[in-house]
Amino acid sequence: MVWCGIVNRYLIGTYFFKQNVDRNSYLQLIRDQLPVLLKDIDLETRRRMWFQHDSAAPHSALIVRQFFNQNYRDRWIA
Repeated sequence: MVWCGIVNRYLIGTYFFKQNVDRNSYLQLIRDQLPVLLKDIDLETRRRMWFQHDSAAPHSALIVRQFFNQNYRDRWIA
């Protein structure tokens, strides 16, 4: 599985999962890899960007929602 993101003129990623995506592998991506993937995005864009998820089970798992609530508060949609 491949993950990437798009914000303004930036393509974020790509990130290749080595296994099926579940709540733990998705959390590992957003907790450990996303900060690295975002390092080239200008600060103003990072401050204004939102995260949008579809209804895939890993995106709405409790541990993922808790992570986003703690780290991105009002800047994510699921």
